[in-house]
Amino acid sequence: MIITKILSILPLVFFTLTACAQTQAISEDSVTDQPEGSGIVLINKYYEETDTFAEGVGTVDSTAMLSAHNRWRAEVGVPDLVWSESLAQAAQIWAEHLSNNGCCAMYHSGGGYGENIYKVSAVVWSNGRREIQTRTPLQIVDGWASEAKNYDYENNTCNGICGHYTQIIWRDSTELGCAVAICPDKAQMWVCNYAPVGNIEGQRPY
Repeated sequence: MIITKILSILPLVFFTLTACAQTQAISEDSVTDQPEGSGIVLINKYYEETDTFAEGVGTVDSTAMLSAHNRWRAEVGVPDLVWSESLAQAAQIWAEHLSNNGCCAMYHSGGGYGENIYKVSAVVWSNGRREIQTRTPLQIVDGWASEAKNYDYENNTCNGICGHYTQIIWRDSTELGCAVAICPDKAQMWVCNYAPVGNIEGQRPY
């Protein structure tokens, strides 16, 4: 019997302000079976050596992540970010904290640097089996940067949510470190940290 594949309709939540019981989705991206250009690959173990997980759970391809960020920064003429292992380690600690808190809720660490968070839901089959779906660094970053359409440079305002995008392109941020962790329900928590912190009130990103 062919098992019908059903993708979870849980939102790919980018960011919340509160803990588990009060999680609030700020932005979402619908998940479909094989959206054009998505590059989704279904896997039934915690990782494979793909461009999403380099050598293990929590390890991201730093070259791909930098490239994805710096492509958006180049569009507005700001210098490239460089990779920071210390920021990546901090991101790993926070991603694991979020993934192990019992409900895979999303909220900021308050660690003193810029922080973008992205949650990817699991693939759910008709028999209840869950699998991890891969996401590349490019997909994660482009998800955040899709907020560019909401940013009004002239007035330095957001028409909706744009803070993930403006952190990516923040001129004074020079370093980047990212990580990913797997939740008990096989969802994923991606965390990227930026230093110096961006999104300073009253300032333009570039």
